[in-house]
Amino acid sequence: MNTKAVIFDMDGTLLDTQRICIEAWDFAGEKQGFENIGRYIPEVCGMNEAGWTKELERLLDGGDIEKFKEDSRDYIIKNLKVEFKEGALETLLFLKQKNIKMALASGSTVGSIMHHLKEVNATDFFQVIVGSGDVKNGKPAPDIFLLAAEKLGVEPSECIVFEDSENGIKAAHSAGMKTIGIPDLKGFSEDTKKLMFKEMKTMSEAIDFFEDSF
Repeated sequence: MNTKAVIFDMDGTLLDTQRICIEAWDFAGEKQGFENIGRYIPEVCGMNEAGWTKELERLLDGGDIEKFKEDSRDYIIKNLKVEFKEGALETLLFLKQKNIKMALASGSTVGSIMHHLKEVNATDFFQVIVGSGDVKNGKPAPDIFLLAAEKLGVEPSECIVFEDSENGIKAAHSAGMKTIGIPDLKGFSEDTKKLMFKEMKTMSEAIDFFEDSF
């Protein structure tokens, strides 16, 4: 397999941050009289802010979108404990030892990305970090992955992507990259599974996979 680089999604793939987002959306919604807004988090996973803001405008009909964002951000800042997903740190260390190029491509802002990576001391693993503000179109468009490959100096076909969301898997597939899906908040549809190169239960399976690949 001609793999020269590995690209990671962040939220729900590399770091266990999605569950706190559910709590934050529930908290912010309840302050305006909307209940269980957090249940929509799995539907917007992988989207950039413009994408999930459109969903909020639909869900919070008549609500204050900016106040919702402010309240949810405050909740996350006060309550989030950033931790690696199972097997993620071990995979990063393994790939670094093998001198494999690595990038992080996330629908979060670069500011949020850097905050989270610093919390787990992971900034030095990545030669390239791409956030939502770096591309016009968020996932499921392929833009963010294509930019990551370009910055790494590799062809899309030479990249493997780790993703937890259907939007992210669609984006990586559209970019012409091999995608490994690891479900977080919900499983994958059969149509999405057809787009994946491989599915893993956790990233703990990654090292054995790569040892057979490099």
